[in-house]
Amino acid sequence: MLAVRELVTEHVHMRKRESGYSEADHVEALVLMLAAGGECLDDMALLGADRGLLELLDKPSWPSPDAARQFLLGFHDEKLVDKARAAMAPTESSFVPPESAPLEGLWRVMVEGVSRLQRLRPSKQATLELDATCIESHKREAMPLYEEGRGYQPELVYWVEQDVVLADEFRDGNGALGSERSAATRA
Repeated sequence: MLAVRELVTEHVHMRKRESGYSEADHVEALVLMLAAGGECLDDMALLGADRGLLELLDKPSWPSPDAARQFLLGFHDEKLVDKARAAMAPTESSFVPPESAPLEGLWRVMVEGVSRLQRLRPSKQATLELDATCIESHKREAMPLYEEGRGYQPELVYWVEQDVVLADEFRDGNGALGSERSAATRA
């Protein structure tokens, strides 16, 4: 067993008090929402209203869309963004800020989870796929894409034989893939 819940509990620390949902509860709910085909945080409410699902999961309740939003916002550290922006050379138009402590914790969860997966189900072959598809967005914060429009260009490294993501990085639309912290260099 990968024991992802225990890995999240060990490595991701965001709560300021003991009440409410744990980091592991939030991660589990978000992953299950995505696995069920959810596309936005409002879909959390649909799954939370499913009494049968909650009974199957042995959960008395489910995080609301607002609780999930607050959890996700906890991964953002504006001070790190400001520091990276201030360190930009005048000729640069994009930057990738360092990861916040909670994001570093998620990275450790991913690394240890993949390591456990390889021990449980060894594979001697590793075909890696890199995806950096531009995703259009109409958010005010979205940066111009190198093609047309505004949006984001997340980067993902996928290990085909193990059917698992090895690395990922959220990037603004104007972020060059060859910059210093690309997911491919971290994988």
